[in-house]
Amino acid sequence: MKTEFAIWMVSYLIRKGPDTQENIINEWSKHINEDVEIHRNTFGNYKRKAEELFGTEILYNPVTKEYYIEDKNLINHNAMYKWLLQSVSASNVISRRTRLKERIMLETSSGGEEFIETITEAMEKGLCIELVYEAFWDEPKERTIEPYYIKLFKRRWYLIGKRRDTGEFRTYCFDRIKSVSLSDIKFKFKKEQNAETLFYDYYGIIQYSVKKERVIIKVTCEQGMYIKTLPLHHSQKLIHQDNDYMTFELYLKPCYDFVKELLSCGSELEVISPESLREEVNNYAKEMCEIYNLKENG
Repeated sequence: MKTEFAIWMVSYLIRKGPDTQENIINEWSKHINEDVEIHRNTFGNYKRKAEELFGTEILYNPVTKEYYIEDKNLINHNAMYKWLLQSVSASNVISRRTRLKERIMLETSSGGEEFIETITEAMEKGLCIELVYEAFWDEPKERTIEPYYIKLFKRRWYLIGKRRDTGEFRTYCFDRIKSVSLSDIKFKFKKEQNAETLFYDYYGIIQYSVKKERVIIKVTCEQGMYIKTLPLHHSQKLIHQDNDYMTFELYLKPCYDFVKELLSCGSELEVISPESLREEVNNYAKEMCEIYNLKENG
């Protein structure tokens, strides 16, 4: 219960604001639908666990006898912390509503979660991993990898690591990993190349050496509301809107993942610029038309 309570308490203090130990415990009891008693020392242990999990400090005001988180932005602006809070919050509620199992529909990942423990241990200890990886249309191959980052994208977990033999950064999908084991080879993680910097100019997981572009897309208002509320990229800005269309501006490197996402909107989205991206999307559209025209004519 320690970790579960710690995560819930951080979520509660962010949402509710400062509160007393008594109220926090009462709200926790309501949350789990069970009367619980948490003694002062135990509460202190749970608080320290919360601080450890989220890299923040839960402060205490002796005048009001309230606990609070001073720097909420540290958590709200960190993708991993937000994902942890959202996932645990949802799973806690759903686990108490098992009678609704036929009425709650969820998406699962493509698998490979069993490798997270070993990979993150290697990341934390600065150790290489011995990875057996079977890419599509290839035989399984063993690689010694410096594990740098883990990324979740489109229901798939990915490892971004450096090959020890070539020094190249490569991306490995968890569902194609056959085995992972710790090695005794140490490596030094270069903090100046953090995950946010690595993917700052990209959408998705694929990274090509392409030029960063100012991308303008025009979308029907119906589709535009989805893009507005769930931005494609952190640089996205709404620059025009009328009764029919919304126009967005983005600054990024338009690689394959981004192009696929644009194509998924079908005729509800038009690439205005740059011309090279507009032409690329147009070529895909022509190829699709040819496929369907051939079938109809055949």
